[in-house]
Amino acid sequence: MKAGWERTSEWILPDICAVRKMLEPFFGEEKVEGIEMLSGGLNNSNIMVTSSFNEKYVLRIYNKENKSMMIECEIARLLSGKVPVAQVLYSDSSCSLFQFPFLLMKWVRGEQLSQMIYRENANEIWSAAGAAGAALAEIHKMKLPDSGFFDDQLNIREHVQINAASFMLFMEEFYRKGNVTKHLGENVCRKILTFSQEHAYLLDDLGEQCCLVHSDYNPLNILVEEKGGIIRISAILDWEYAFSGSPLMDIGNMLRYEDITATGMFMPFILSYQKNGGDLPDKWLQKAKLLDLIALFDLSDQEECGTVRVADIKRLILKTMDEWESYGTMKSMIE
Repeated sequence: MKAGWERTSEWILPDICAVRKMLEPFFGEEKVEGIEMLSGGLNNSNIMVTSSFNEKYVLRIYNKENKSMMIECEIARLLSGKVPVAQVLYSDSSCSLFQFPFLLMKWVRGEQLSQMIYRENANEIWSAAGAAGAALAEIHKMKLPDSGFFDDQLNIREHVQINAASFMLFMEEFYRKGNVTKHLGENVCRKILTFSQEHAYLLDDLGEQCCLVHSDYNPLNILVEEKGGIIRISAILDWEYAFSGSPLMDIGNMLRYEDITATGMFMPFILSYQKNGGDLPDKWLQKAKLLDLIALFDLSDQEECGTVRVADIKRLILKTMDEWESYGTMKSMIE
């Protein structure tokens, strides 16, 4: 699960004086007593802030343009009370108090689902995966008037409809730009494009494409907590890439590292997703895997990518092609 992946941008590490200045308009009499860099994340920077009232917060600083921060703020507002998300308490996109946009979130207790998976406790994994499937089904119940990418108010700024033709346009454009070919190699990229062309027809029958898509839904961005013997989702994090599209984008992301022949989170996740209202079309896993190829190419589309990231992405893509036929059996397995 992106273990050892190199970051796409440098850490942003303000000192405590800078953090105090950034948060003074929100804190008032409450003061910043301590800060601690939080590990994880490949793009933005997250800092735990402890206040003089012994309260904890997360300060999230953005490397990109303000729009991604505003999308996260609006998503948190939209999903409040419906899906477990961290509450946004304060944000500043003016870059007047600090050179980057930032927001402050309420601290949420829990551990990453990825950490629970690493413990290899089968009962814990089954329960947590089921909770993750139920939460994703709730996310996908949020319907939008059109498909595409959001502006900072969650209006559709760019319409995107996935079918065989548009899928191939995405894949070929990544190839032409050169970064993906540079990192993955010419032979591998040509093999992927041939594979994509052969199976792209499946995406002409993709089904719904106007629901809220997290776009980075995976165990690194899901916090879980055990309470009274029950494992629940305490928060779903990192909504900056959210858009309106096919729910299979999130399915493909969540199952990217899963071995379909082994016990683990695959089956409880999918069963719970369906039980809680998630719809899976015919050949759903093959379609989800095709959509995930777009995401994997996108993750390779960097001037500098890092050897660990490149090796992992290449392995995942080759695995998809090697296991392709077995993906077609999934519908019968869960019925």
